[in-house]
Amino acid sequence: MPQISYDKVTSRSVRTEKIHYGILDGNEKIVFIKVGADGSIRGYRDKYLKMAHRVHDRLGATVICASNPCDVEYEDQLVADQAMISKVAADCGFSACEVYFAGASDGGYHNLLLAQRVPQTVKLLGINASQVNEDDFLEKLQAIPHITKCLVYGTKDDAKQFVPVLQTLESENLEILTVEGADHEFTGMVDEFVALIDLI
Repeated sequence: MPQISYDKVTSRSVRTEKIHYGILDGNEKIVFIKVGADGSIRGYRDKYLKMAHRVHDRLGATVICASNPCDVEYEDQLVADQAMISKVAADCGFSACEVYFAGASDGGYHNLLLAQRVPQTVKLLGINASQVNEDDFLEKLQAIPHITKCLVYGTKDDAKQFVPVLQTLESENLEILTVEGADHEFTGMVDEFVALIDLI
């Protein structure tokens, strides 16, 4: 199999850290992937890179994959990530675009916050989205009622305890799915993890 890569990689300095961004050029559908806490834009066994290529190949989408350094505060990351989405759209000459968010673990929670700030948001996919606490997560989830949301949890993930509560909120704009046998990291299930991007 030929080696894959991003079309370009750039970064933004935030205090003493850098957030790295891998970008695939495409059409006016922008898919923003936020990786899990302290994760890289490639991920274990290239899972985020493969995810980016899968959605790019299927939709022709422009893809931005963002690292998630643990030492950078949420607010600083939100500002940097929103600025990167705007920059990519401007550099590509998009007069209008649709933005789709996909995030894993802490990246899933992060995107709940980011989607509130990006008016072009169409859909959000959270994979084992971390929950600081149940009330906080539900508040963030309900703050974007107009955005289509799909939350996926592995049956071996610690957050599965929240699934019954989330299922009571299912609606035309909120779908809750489970993946049998998947733990928080989708250990031994990289292909299944990558395929979840199809839900976007």
